[in-house]
Amino acid sequence: VEDSIDLSKTLFVVSSKSGGTIETWSLYQYFYEKTGGKGEQFIAITDAGSVLEKEAQEKQFLDVFLNPEDIGGRYSALSYFGLVPAALIGVDLKQLCASAQRMMAACGPHIIAADHPGLWLGAILGVLARAGNDKLSLKGSPSITSLTNWIEQLVAESTGKEGKGILPVVGATVGKPHDYSTDRLFIYLRVEGDDNEETDAGLTMLQQAGQPCVTLHLEDTYSIGGEFFRWEYATAVAGKLLGINPFEHGSQIHTDMW
Repeated sequence: VEDSIDLSKTLFVVSSKSGGTIETWSLYQYFYEKTGGKGEQFIAITDAGSVLEKEAQEKQFLDVFLNPEDIGGRYSALSYFGLVPAALIGVDLKQLCASAQRMMAACGPHIIAADHPGLWLGAILGVLARAGNDKLSLKGSPSITSLTNWIEQLVAESTGKEGKGILPVVGATVGKPHDYSTDRLFIYLRVEGDDNEETDAGLTMLQQAGQPCVTLHLEDTYSIGGEFFRWEYATAVAGKLLGINPFEHGSQIHTDMW
């Protein structure tokens, strides 16, 4: 990273809910030293009262964004943790948040289950995992392929507890029907207008072979705002069906998953 940037013109975003995340803190200390201790080249995103907030004030950071403390780290995509970096790279926050608000309305308390995008996705995840389909293969259209990495962490850390869990699989090709046993659920996040021909054909073959497949249709890349909300909601539902608390700290996941 250092070789690819102009240190004198770089704004560093130090982002940690607790303020003490070791990887984040180590990188911050390294680049703070490299800038010659110029606090104005740094901003912080953290919870109120954290060590990072104190550090940012002492080192006179350019700005500090204090996130609501009741939002868990892996559920924070639509908070300052996701929105500040999005704004910095030029994302239209009005469009992104409008997508999230539409999905929130679609997941309202008076929406029946069959028409409720968060509830039915969570039910599919939880019920199939209980039936043995606990490997979740995620595939995204080219323009949003990295979204599956976020879903991977959300689902794995939220459900991987008490000897239970859904294991997301990302980054793999779709493959052929004979490549899989009967422990999979395939979910395809398909953006209209992307180059989807190969993935479309692969998912069709898997579905015809009897593999459970779900396609989520996204109008454009700004639809990821709605997907953030849908997947957070669905993960909570899946956790309930698995009999675990999806909002507890995920530190136990490493023991349980291994």
